[in-house]
Amino acid sequence: MTYQLLSLPESISDITPPFIEGAILASNLATKPLDPEEWLAIVAPEAGKELVTLVTEQINRQHNLIQRSEYLLTDVLAEGDFNEQFADFAEGFMMVWPTVEEQWQSVTVADGTLRMLQALLTTLMLAIDEEQTQQQMVAAGLKNPPSLTDLVGQVDLMISEVAMAADEAMLGNKSQSVNPFKGIGRNDLCPCESGKKFKQCCGKKS
Repeated sequence: MTYQLLSLPESISDITPPFIEGAILASNLATKPLDPEEWLAIVAPEAGKELVTLVTEQINRQHNLIQRSEYLLTDVLAEGDFNEQFADFAEGFMMVWPTVEEQWQSVTVADGTLRMLQALLTTLMLAIDEEQTQQQMVAAGLKNPPSLTDLVGQVDLMISEVAMAADEAMLGNKSQSVNPFKGIGRNDLCPCESGKKFKQCCGKKS
């Protein structure tokens, strides 16, 4: 069965399927377990049990696709105007993101992941209001702010990278009990790809 946007119950009239898809993605970037009812109360206050069940199933389907690196927004938002749907998707994401962002602030992540997360958030902000986002970037000192066209081609990679980091953080407590450097010699190249020997890099800390 191919992955599709949710068909919303008729009682839900003020949000669109791409909007709820974006909200679901934000919840899938959580670094700690997040109850769908918690954020659905913000996104769709009139949501009943039927929507909670539908959304929970979609969260799992989406997460499975992301884990297999098969979640492609161009496929998911294939019907209709992509930019219009992507703007809706981005708005849904941003409704849930503040709840998830609090979790990210309490975990330690690599600089590369933070840059990828920042790029994803920037892309979504540009999708919602390109002109205003660019003005804010200029005001913050960026001379040549990117456009949505510059970044949107990389959005699937951004989602994949950030979701993997979120999963790693979610599993953090379990993985800390397993030595990730088992089998690496002190003089081997460090697995973090810094180019240094293990003993001069991550081996110092372990």
